[in-house]
Amino acid sequence: MSTEIELKLLIPQFGLNSFKQNLLKNAPHFHQQAFLGNTYYDTADKFFAQHQMGLRVRKENQQFTLTLKTKGEALGGLHIRPEYNLPQQSETPDLAQLVENYDLDPSWKTLSLQPIFATDFARETFLIRPEFSPEPVEIEVALDQGKILAGDKQAEISEVEFELKQGKVADLLDYVRSLPLENGVRLSAISKAQRGYALAENYQPKAQNWLDKWRDFLDFAQSAGNFSQKLTALFQLEQGLIEETFVLGQVYFAEDFLRTVERIGAFFNLYHFYTENGNLLENAFNQQGLSDALKTDWRALVESSQQCLAECKQLIARHSETKNNAEVIAQLFDLLQSAFYLQRMLNLISLTYVEENDAANLENWEMNNG
Repeated sequence: MSTEIELKLLIPQFGLNSFKQNLLKNAPHFHQQAFLGNTYYDTADKFFAQHQMGLRVRKENQQFTLTLKTKGEALGGLHIRPEYNLPQQSETPDLAQLVENYDLDPSWKTLSLQPIFATDFARETFLIRPEFSPEPVEIEVALDQGKILAGDKQAEISEVEFELKQGKVADLLDYVRSLPLENGVRLSAISKAQRGYALAENYQPKAQNWLDKWRDFLDFAQSAGNFSQKLTALFQLEQGLIEETFVLGQVYFAEDFLRTVERIGAFFNLYHFYTENGNLLENAFNQQGLSDALKTDWRALVESSQQCLAECKQLIARHSETKNNAEVIAQLFDLLQSAFYLQRMLNLISLTYVEENDAANLENWEMNNG
């Protein structure tokens, strides 16, 4: 078993080439291309999906690997997942052998599996060894382009994954922040497997009541004594709001005036909270003895919240004046996919994933995130 730590960015296809050229400028220590065919398996009642796991067989260069990815955690686009890998002779998953090799639940041997969906994509891989850290750092960067296939349905794959091979999460974040990222890119907390299940089951998203969720957060914030837990809850609220906004899509909001009002209002509440409580939050943060680097991240976060709040006020005023849902929602989507906003989310990950050392950091982060 190994623990995979990676950061995922969704990036439009037209931006992948320029991103690749920037990687090549960094003189990667390794560069290869491959086509990966992946079939995801589950039981008829979706046993693995119910337990937030993914079971797949990957074919690469006529070699097959069975992989079980467990639930793990996702913080923004940072994914931390234990996984189990087993080489095998064919594309038929040998779940019994995986169970025996890793001493997993013996009852899994009797599970009847069937293919659910596939993810087929070209992957271009670079191994980067940044020189900004006194300690060795290795980051594998993978550019994926392809499709998710479920019956006659399909969805595009166009993303970049940064997997930490050696070093600390702070090194990974610093490297991504150093890249000349363009607008149109955003973090993604949703895996290919989650997208595949949604496509296979023809999942139709429904908007949550974010006013109720905001009230729940305020109740939690008043009772929470641990500031890190409070900030993590706030980050998860923002992350969930962003993911749902993109899943629902611009058309969903553009066709209804009230939907547009409520969505912009939900983001307004977030940015207003940071702005109004900035000093109190910073004092609580400083009591934890944060490093100068994290204090810089905190100040940048507050400044970005002030800028986002100003943007929201302008959107509200423009919407009130023009009643043009499509125009205002398009501008909100542009903000959420801007390089500026990506830096904001990276700062949030840094602040909610404070690390002393690798082992202690993983333990503390898992405890704080349930």
